Order: sequence, then C-alpha cells, then structure tokens
Amino acid sequence: MFDRAMAAVVATAAASAAVVMVVFALGFALYALIEPSVGPAAAAAFVALAAALCVAVFALVAALRKRKREQEAAVAQAQLMDDLPLGLGDIARDRPLVTLAITAVGGILAARHPTLVRDLIAIVARFGGRR
Repeated sequence: MFDRAMAAVVATAAASAAVVMVVFALGFALYALIEPSVGPAAAAAFVALAAALCVAVFALVAALRKRKREQEAAVAQAQLMDDLPLGLGDIARDRPLVTLAITAVGGILAARHPTLVRDLIAIVARFGGRR
C-alpha cells in the first residue's frame, strides 16, 4: 500500500513539474512574441497581466464550484429536514392542546420539585451551549 501511495505522490509531482514547465514556456513564448513590437518593459507587463488573468479565472471557477457544492448541500439538508418525522415545532403547531397539557405538567412539576427542575435546566443548558 505504501508503494502505491509513493507512486501516486511521484506521479503527482511529475505532473506538477510538467505544468510548471509549460507555464514558464508559455510565458517566455508570449514575451518573445510581443517584445519586438512593444519593447521589453511592456512585454513583461503583458506576460504578468496574462498570468494574473489566468489566476483570476481559476479562482472564479473554484469559487463557483464551491458555491454550487454549498447550494447542493443546503438542498440536501432541507430535504433531510423535510423527511424527518414531526419535530417539536410541528407538534406544537398541530396539537396545541397537547402542548398546553405538557406545559401545565411542567409547571406543576416545577412548583413541587424546584431543585429537580433546576438540575434538569442545568443539564439542558450544558448540552445546548456546545453548539
């Protein structure tokens, strides 16, 4: 397995070196093409401009791909939330009398056993604070 991983690293390094050589060769070729007509300084500026444009296009494409992945993840999350069974908010909206009864029982429990309620609230606050 280590040999396969090293082969992948070597192949990636070789491909990266080839890309670097191509970029330098294209830069020199562009410089040599433009230099006789505009001079050395302007030719160097054009090569730098071309490199900056290539980097900007690459960054734009990467940002658009990231945004697309984020949108797909948001759609998947929304779909998952729609597929879940009734949550507490849905129960409260769909069955207000059950919600009222649970609230009344909680109030009675709090009136009779305040230390128990205090401990339960502390536990819930501890778990809720980690988000």
